[in-house]
Formats: sequence, structure tokens, C-alpha cells
Amino acid sequence: TNPFVWVVLFVTLGFGAIGFVDDYKKAVLKNPKGISARAKLIGQIAVASVAAVALYLAPGFDAAISVPLVKGFHPVLGWVYVPLAVLFIVGFSNAVNLTDGLDGLAIGPTMISAGVIGLFSYVVGNSVIANYLELKHVPAAGTLAVFCSSLMGAGLGFLWYNTYPASVFMGDTGSLALGAG
Repeated sequence: TNPFVWVVLFVTLGFGAIGFVDDYKKAVLKNPKGISARAKLIGQIAVASVAAVALYLAPGFDAAISVPLVKGFHPVLGWVYVPLAVLFIVGFSNAVNLTDGLDGLAIGPTMISAGVIGLFSYVVGNSVIANYLELKHVPAAGTLAVFCSSLMGAGLGFLWYNTYPASVFMGDTGSLALGAG
């Protein structure tokens, strides 16, 4: 029943599907180019747009943001939230994808980021802690801490099998999905 969890799962699975098609073309069909950069970017923008609009239209959604270290300042983004969210989702996904291309270094920073984001989602989801820290309370956001914890656990499992000699590789399927999530 939590819209945040559904949106994060949709984005993670959507970007994972885009990465899977690219990896499938490269590995199985022996097409070294995979899918074109344009097609990949259009798919990413489409998935991110659906997610951003779904969140924006969700009941009770508030486009006000909290600025770190500035208490009591919560600017309202309004409709600007949607293109900004799309930019962040696509940007982070491709950043993790590029980082993974550098000798598979994406999982460490991804696990650290997931831990911090999980902590923040728990804090803003808890009204007592959020009010004490003068952060904007986001009801039901604390559930995302479970998703972030799961991502960290999956990352530990990946690291176990990715040590020398690596028996599993992340590819675009994992890096695009983890970055978008």
C-alpha cells in the first residue's frame, strides 16, 4: 500500500530491464554495441518520467523539500519536481553505470549511499525524530529503509562472489537498476 515502495521497485525493475536488453544483445547475440545510446536514454527517461509523475500525483504528496543544515527552510518545487526527479534518476543511474565500467567499482559506493539514504528515509518517516531535527516529515517514507537495507545486503552478497577470481559481473542490468533505485 506504500506508493514510495512501488515507485522505487518500478524504477529499479524498469532500469534493470533496459540494462538486461543491452546485456543480452552484447552477451548472447554477440552485438558489441548492445542497444543504442539514444534508445537507452529514451527508455530511461520514460521510466523515470512515469515514476516522477506517479509520485507527484500520489495522494498527500508535497513538493516541498528540506535543505540540509538550513532549518525551517522548505522551498516548494511545484511542477518543477517532475523534470528535476527525472534528471536525478537518469543521472544517478548513468553515474553508477559509468562507475561500474571502471573495474566493477560501483557496488561499494552504492552500498554506502543506500545506507545513508535508508537512514534519512527512516528519520523523515518518523515524525518524532523528523520534528526534533526540524526536517520535513514524510509519512510512510520510513519503509524505504527496508528497501535500502535489502540493497546493502544484496551488495554484500555480490561482493562475496565478485572477489578474485570474479564469478559474477554486474553489467548494465545491475548498475542501471542500482543507480536508479
